[in-house]
Amino acid sequence: MTEAVTIGQPLVKQPDRLPTRKSPDTRATLNPQQIARVAGLIRTLPDVEPFAFVGPQFPPVGHPAALEYFFAATVQQFGFWEAEEGRYQRPMVALLDGALRKGSDYLWRACLRPLDKDPEFYVPERQARLMLPTMLALFRADDGTDPLPAPDLHLQQALAYGRDMLASGWSPQQIIAQANTTEAPLQAFLEKLGSIGGYKDDPLQKKANLLALILSQRPEGFLRPAVGEQVPPIIDYHLMRSCLRTGVIDVLDADLERALIERRELHPEDEWVIRQATYEAIRQIVARSRKSMGAVDWFFFNARLRCPEMTEPECSLCPVDPVCAHRKNLFQPVRRTSFY
Repeated sequence: MTEAVTIGQPLVKQPDRLPTRKSPDTRATLNPQQIARVAGLIRTLPDVEPFAFVGPQFPPVGHPAALEYFFAATVQQFGFWEAEEGRYQRPMVALLDGALRKGSDYLWRACLRPLDKDPEFYVPERQARLMLPTMLALFRADDGTDPLPAPDLHLQQALAYGRDMLASGWSPQQIIAQANTTEAPLQAFLEKLGSIGGYKDDPLQKKANLLALILSQRPEGFLRPAVGEQVPPIIDYHLMRSCLRTGVIDVLDADLERALIERRELHPEDEWVIRQATYEAIRQIVARSRKSMGAVDWFFFNARLRCPEMTEPECSLCPVDPVCAHRKNLFQPVRRTSFY
């Protein structure tokens, strides 16, 4: 029997190169009152629901290569922003298939390109042999440019995924089938991804948790968590920006606050302070709101449309506005990483 997932305790051991602390870092702390206000408001919103990951930027329901697509494409869900001289400059936005697409939406859509003519493109054997020209062609914009800010890092992640999958002797189908036979399928699935490149290095398992969410919420029901199992928080920069601006996280250190406001690239230890606090804040909001992780994650992910990176937030359009701290000058940690 496997142990149930305990939210707040990541399954993957934190890498040595990241900070390990015997006592909490108090430069950023949770604001319990604000967490209660935000969670209480979310609890009353009827349209806070999970997303099925269905639409024009995803494989059709029932597509025979959908599982391989999601395993390999989720590995690439990170780093959609550009920096100059040590400061954040802009998000990745480019024209693809006749429409301007941003970040994650661009990547999902671009990854659809091989599915019909080359449905085995995403099998581990092919990912393990991927070369940079093929990677660049996959993500090329309509104007012929290559918008990925860190293509070498994306290639590295694809190769690591493919090679570790081959070394494990497992296919995506086998991983799902085996997990679903256990008493705690979600736990078993995340444990398996904890040994796979592209997923295993992040101490908070953002991409692994995202893949688990996708596979459990798609209409095919690929992954079937047991009653009581819940996907842990999926911490990316949109969630960190929301938690900072709404005030569920207080930044108590003046230097760290200034670095966030000025959008300066952070040392890994400084970024970790915010990301770890966001993980716990989201965990508590899920518990207090009595909404699922999928519903809360989708709600905050869509906050990027109302509270974006480069323009003034449209607070009047945001459901959280009545309880928001309106710290609009705060920005997510800026750090180039393959985690998110």
